[in-house]
Amino acid sequence: MGSKNVKIKDIFIDHHKYLGKSENSLKIYDLPPKNMILSPFNLIIDTIDRLLMVNFENDPIYFRVELQIFHKIGKDYPLVILYRKDSLLDLYYTNEVVIENRKKMLTDLFVNISFNQLDSIEYKFQFDDMGLDAYLFLKDKLEKEIEFKIKENTPGRRLDSILSPIGVVNKKPEYFPIVFLNKFGMVIKKNTEIFVKIHGFLRDPVDMPVQMDGAHVYQAHYSFKPIIGNWNNNFTGNINPVILNPPISYISDGNLTYDLIKNTDYYEIKQITGNDDRGQTISIEFSPAIPNLLFIKSKSIIKGRFSCVIDDIQGIFAGEYSLTRTGDTIEFNIQPIKGWQPFPGKLWLKTYNWTSKIQIYDVDDIKIDSYWRRIKI
Repeated sequence: MGSKNVKIKDIFIDHHKYLGKSENSLKIYDLPPKNMILSPFNLIIDTIDRLLMVNFENDPIYFRVELQIFHKIGKDYPLVILYRKDSLLDLYYTNEVVIENRKKMLTDLFVNISFNQLDSIEYKFQFDDMGLDAYLFLKDKLEKEIEFKIKENTPGRRLDSILSPIGVVNKKPEYFPIVFLNKFGMVIKKNTEIFVKIHGFLRDPVDMPVQMDGAHVYQAHYSFKPIIGNWNNNFTGNINPVILNPPISYISDGNLTYDLIKNTDYYEIKQITGNDDRGQTISIEFSPAIPNLLFIKSKSIIKGRFSCVIDDIQGIFAGEYSLTRTGDTIEFNIQPIKGWQPFPGKLWLKTYNWTSKIQIYDVDDIKIDSYWRRIKI
């Protein structure tokens, strides 16, 4: 019996079918409407120019190496992450520009991490009609050599897009991590030149247990257009309404853009969108739209769905939301439930749950306590 074949085109959710066409009833409102909305959402995007990850086996210290390339101030700079069997991550770079805005994100995601600046890192990271052409050489903090080379030889090599799974690396997440790999490829085994050398010893790249689009591949992948987003960073404090002046259905506030719909005289949030400095976007669409939290009446219960769109690709992942209002307090919950991962077992994103408690004493006095947690499934 041959190995299972996974088709990339089959990993996305039917965005429109999943969301349906739900609408909020006017019966959930009892306060007079005003031209304003209240948003508990935030979305921050961190752009990496290129990304390559290779898994290997039989090394006593490391099991994975990752190469990231950042285009900063007119130049390319490398960041190398060595994944260790003792759960420590070692980061190597030649210029702090690649980590100056990412240290907190990295320490949030990974508990045990070391930062190491080197004088030089040799690398090559290109793509042509035959596929990936990559090389890496550096000396780790033990002053020993880390090296790999990958040269695909597949005429007409085609790239895809995929949401990267996130392992259980932090039981108290600061946000929901969105790592979307556009222009993505798994390293094909056939005709590929590949070696991984750690401390002078050749290590075997790990095989993928399934075929991808009919090809045998390694547990090594790359992306020439990755998009990394932090959705709903944990926050406790005061929030202010977004004033709609003039009242319009498309408005930007901070790092988010809102697509609004008007339910009679109540503005509701149909979609939120964040973008990076390259014009790439991450959007979350809701069905029904998130009601106007300022004006829903006590004892209201609203349940709905959401689906993620990145650039023009719909159905990256999806889930459910629910909210209830009791007096001045709104309880808001988000639960991702649908997505895809290339390995068997529990779906990683289902272990994330977002809870928000919003207390609305007045439009000028609104407090929120929101956080993500990992749950057992």
